[in-house]
Amino acid sequence: MNRDIKFGRLLAIANILSEKVFEEGKQSVVQKYMSRYSQKPAKTFQKIHEELLEYAPKFGPDEMVLLDMFGEILANMDESEFTNEPLTEKYLHAFHSQQHRLSNLIGVEEAAKILGLSPGTVKNKCAAGELPAKKIGKTWVLDKTMITKKEGEY
Repeated sequence: MNRDIKFGRLLAIANILSEKVFEEGKQSVVQKYMSRYSQKPAKTFQKIHEELLEYAPKFGPDEMVLLDMFGEILANMDESEFTNEPLTEKYLHAFHSQQHRLSNLIGVEEAAKILGLSPGTVKNKCAAGELPAKKIGKTWVLDKTMITKKEGEY
């Protein structure tokens, strides 16, 4: 995976995370850092990461999945890639693609509310392959566009 794509994905994850944990009225990561991110990606990402970690006490299972995604991308980055060399426009495509995918991801609790089921039942249906879900670490995530509340059909 190209360096620009990695940085674009990191920004998308950070933005979704900020939308979940920042208090109402506070600028999201993209609103605050987008203009400098492409010019100094490593330095800007470090600032974003520090700011997000201030909200760690608010992190639930959904936010921990996003942190795991951060870790996965960073683990696959060479130290030589994590620099302030400006990004090309490729990072924007990766950002928007990842942002779109992540904005539709929900955890078991939210899926349970949508489906009118208990969280335990949703987990069981995920494990049995009855619901379209992916397990990230110990947490099931679902695409909310793929689930609807229909009698016996998901």
